[in-house]
Amino acid sequence: MHIPDGFLSLPIIAFTYVLAISFLAISFRKVKGNVDERLIPLMALLTALFFAVQMINYPIIGGTTAHLLGAPALGILLGPWLGSISMTIILVLQCFLFADGGVTALGANMLNMAIIGVMVPYAFYSFFSKKGGKKAIGIGIFIGAFLGDVLGAVAAGLELGLSAPVFQYGVSIAVPAMGIHHSVIGLAEGFVTLAVVYSTIKIRPSILSLNRGLSVMIPSTDGVRNE
Repeated sequence: MHIPDGFLSLPIIAFTYVLAISFLAISFRKVKGNVDERLIPLMALLTALFFAVQMINYPIIGGTTAHLLGAPALGILLGPWLGSISMTIILVLQCFLFADGGVTALGANMLNMAIIGVMVPYAFYSFFSKKGGKKAIGIGIFIGAFLGDVLGAVAAGLELGLSAPVFQYGVSIAVPAMGIHHSVIGLAEGFVTLAVVYSTIKIRPSILSLNRGLSVMIPSTDGVRNE
């Protein structure tokens, strides 16, 4: 999903950079003074984990690539604001150290993966968690992870398609190509996110209670409550 240099038009580059930087500024403002220091080791671990996971790409038609994001797990475990910062760190490091995603496209990649990819899953998780019960929460996590991937990919397709003639494919090709392929990736993302979230809770059941940004804690796992 990382868009390289030379694929986006100047208006799309400017628009996505403004949105991404504005949102990042809001994220830093939200977490300032509101993050328990004990959450930082988990952030470092997850950032390193999904940095590695995202480096595994495969090409798809329509001129770009597909891969797992890890953004849903970051948003749910760290909270939406810290999760967005974590994903931004991943994208910046990949861009400048490994040329995975272009500098001119960094704003677009942040918008697609660090904002849409984090916020959509967190929103669905929060909505379903209000229904109560592990089953409802699991459904919310899975659906949120799936839609976070697909909507982030669709956004990338729109950015690429609207960049014609800089980008050789139009919206009619780029959007379906990204959406269809990432719907398959989205299914895998859903299962991976469930595994990461519940494994973390099982190993460290108190970890979610450290994040004040989560409005609803995941209930019990094997009889243990996050309170």
